[in-house]
Amino acid sequence: MTDPLKLASEFPAADYASWRQLAEAGLKGADFNKKLVTQTLDGFAVQPLYTNDDQDDATRLIHQVLSASVDSKDAASGWDIRQLHAHPDPKAVNAAILEDLENGATSVLLKLDASARHGREISSAEVGVGGVAIHCLADLEIALDDIYTDLATVALDAGAAAIPAAVLLAAYIAKTDGADEAAPAFNIDPIGTLAATGSLPCDVTDAINQAASIACDLIDQFPLATAITVDGAPYCNAGATDGQELACLLASGVTYLRALTDTGMAADQAAGAIAFNVAIGTDFFAGIAKLRAIRLMWSRILGASGIEDTTITINAVSAEMVLSKVDPWVNMLRTTVTSFAAGLGGADSVVCLPYDHLIGLPDGFARRIARNTQLILQEESNVHRVIDPAGGAWFIENLTKDLSTAAWARFQKFEATGGIVKSLKDGSLKAEIETIWQARQKRLATRRDPLTGVSEFPNIAEAKVTCATPDLDTIQAEAKARQTKFKGSIGKDFNSLINAASNGATIGHMFTDLYGTSAATQIAALVPHRLSESFESLRKRSDTHKAKTGKLPQIFLANLGPVAKHTARAMFARNFFEAGGIEAISNKGFADADTCAKAFADSGAKIAIICGTDAQYGEMATDIAKALKQAGANRIYLAGHPGDAKASYEAAGIDDFISIGGDVLDVCKTALTHLGVK
Repeated sequence: MTDPLKLASEFPAADYASWRQLAEAGLKGADFNKKLVTQTLDGFAVQPLYTNDDQDDATRLIHQVLSASVDSKDAASGWDIRQLHAHPDPKAVNAAILEDLENGATSVLLKLDASARHGREISSAEVGVGGVAIHCLADLEIALDDIYTDLATVALDAGAAAIPAAVLLAAYIAKTDGADEAAPAFNIDPIGTLAATGSLPCDVTDAINQAASIACDLIDQFPLATAITVDGAPYCNAGATDGQELACLLASGVTYLRALTDTGMAADQAAGAIAFNVAIGTDFFAGIAKLRAIRLMWSRILGASGIEDTTITINAVSAEMVLSKVDPWVNMLRTTVTSFAAGLGGADSVVCLPYDHLIGLPDGFARRIARNTQLILQEESNVHRVIDPAGGAWFIENLTKDLSTAAWARFQKFEATGGIVKSLKDGSLKAEIETIWQARQKRLATRRDPLTGVSEFPNIAEAKVTCATPDLDTIQAEAKARQTKFKGSIGKDFNSLINAASNGATIGHMFTDLYGTSAATQIAALVPHRLSESFESLRKRSDTHKAKTGKLPQIFLANLGPVAKHTARAMFARNFFEAGGIEAISNKGFADADTCAKAFADSGAKIAIICGTDAQYGEMATDIAKALKQAGANRIYLAGHPGDAKASYEAAGIDDFISIGGDVLDVCKTALTHLGVK
């Protein structure tokens, strides 16, 4: 049957060779590979265009393998919308959870406070700091009051105290109706804890074996649960590439799989007890490929282990590394990208962090935006109703393959050199990731990797976002009042721990009985970073200066001629310096040096930047610079590359030049110093 529409039939057939010829003509002699081919930090190239010719037999199999690793029933309900809760007051957490669940969230992530995470007693000053003050069963009962744990998954983030916290949750769920249908995520992860904090309360091998033993008991009691999590966030937030993070996930997953099967657990049951926590950044296509790659590679590992069911449980979370404290409203866009990529990549649950996550405790509005982001993605795009929606896209398939290849090679290196634990203990993994972070820093400083609202289009006059400050004294007093006088030994087996928790033992009691009082393993922890941190440091200097003096540090825009001529470079200069917290004083332009110098003197500024066209610079730049120096400018910049005129410009008093590719951080640091901003 012929096509009655014959779409585009009047145009010649398209082919790669023709496109390449046109692209190179458009580059006007510039190198195709330098201009249009992207070299990733993982060492492979991303082409500007992919066609069916870029598919090989291995690439065509990816979609088939991924489709087989997905339970088709999940396509009907969509991914789990998981909301993070870290308010220190269990009563406030309970109210927030109920509100979230009533308005679209489907599961809960409880982050315990610093005291509980370190296994400290309720007398610790860290009670309520950085998380929920849950230390005993009474605390958990308040936080989860009226929550149906058989309908809404409860997940834990408890750090080094993951086992005592898991025991508390198990003891709580066991007393509720529908316990057999509950699917909690206990999230025990000693390897991830060691990577993130540099500390474990016992030997690493003992911690892994103990986690496996407790996981067996938890799965026996709650067959639908996941007991072990493999957390990639510490690696991602330290600056690792996607390939490095995936390799760490695989290496940790294999370590846990071996430990679980060594306890006697069946291989397929052991695989089902493990969940992966994957941090997703704002590179949309890379986020999709990352989740497809971990699914593909874990399926291969399970198949090699003789496990027929190759499904994988993935929780995706917005990477803290990509969020910013300045212009935090842009975080709404960032987390929309991370959540959409997670959904398209096949995540089972997604944590969309609130836009003010880095500033303080989110209010109802921030939590509503976070959950509605996912609800809109599900209900308006229906991406969750398609198994592997990115499958078949030539670019995505090749990106998945290249990323998998890079990660698999790194994973094999882990296996050949003693595993991920050895790489953490000897510091080699930390050194590798720090090298990548330094490479990221260079790209950020030169805006090769731009950050909207931070290094590009900064809004230094933005209204500050404020968050509620909880009354920790009251919360700590109430937490102490809920404690019972538990006495006696506890024991280290699961049943003894459950009995102790049911009789009032705190996380601190159980932690001390399990591990003693001193950390047995200490290493250099991975250092968390955020892409915007260096720019935020400059903005903080600027804000402190404003608090002391009443105004931001300023730079005068010495605009030449009419607006049409100077506006391009004036806008470039404004963005450049305001990214470092330096306010640009603008104007409509000057026709001569004397007028410009007088306006500069009247502005009260100490530094200036000349903005105009190259032709104007040839006619006016030296005179303008001399006049500005006489008017008191202690530093003068010129917007644009000086070319052969650099020496004459410098002789006239121009101190530095800014252009595309310049180091924004270094220039702004120097400018702030000249402005007396400490």
